[in-house]
Amino acid sequence: MHLLHQTVIRKCNFLLTFFLTGLIDTSVGEGSTMRSQVIGLTGKIEASECLRIDLRHITADAHDRLDNAMRGASGWASREDYARFLSLQYAARLPVEHWMSANAPAAFCAPAQSHLIARDLENLAVRLPVAGPASDFAIGPVSDSSAIGAAWVLAGSSLGNRSILKELEKAGHADWPCAFLSDPGMLAFWKQLRPLIDEPADLDMLTAASEAAIAVFDHFIAHTAKVPDPTPSHSAVAA
Repeated sequence: MHLLHQTVIRKCNFLLTFFLTGLIDTSVGEGSTMRSQVIGLTGKIEASECLRIDLRHITADAHDRLDNAMRGASGWASREDYARFLSLQYAARLPVEHWMSANAPAAFCAPAQSHLIARDLENLAVRLPVAGPASDFAIGPVSDSSAIGAAWVLAGSSLGNRSILKELEKAGHADWPCAFLSDPGMLAFWKQLRPLIDEPADLDMLTAASEAAIAVFDHFIAHTAKVPDPTPSHSAVAA
């Protein structure tokens, strides 16, 4: 919520900025009251001109924390690091995919990619990590706006995946399995989603989408702390 308020403050006039700045320090126990106060001021706050840009600003800190945590926990400098990266992605992504499948309307339901990660790990002769149950990830209350926030994170990650793919190619690892990184399905979904989130959004929608997006980032960050070392598959052991 702190980053959300920073964005709201950016959109206000001087007097409203002064008022909201005092709200930022409100204790956690008063969080719901603070949120209702801010929402009650929507008539005095300029409407969001672009949901996508606002989401990017609001979640910038969470995105940076995930990027740093992901590189610290895995990477793609070696084959083992790459297997660890894929294992982390599989374990974290599967519960989010379950949530999307159960709650997101078709227009905002990002395509599943866990089966592509499983294929890459199999081709690396690495066992699939144990993924948590669907209940490991949840966003409440469920709404179209929360689905948009979660979809924006998953779809946007396809752009980062393309960058990683280029890094692998430059490092001479173009022969490594890359069904996940090169997936055209998620990139196509991103192109479909972008016009929908390049539209203005009211404060309720921005709040719900931002909270959902940050929940996805935090979920992946939590998994970077518990990713196991890749284990050779039975076929690799037998060989």
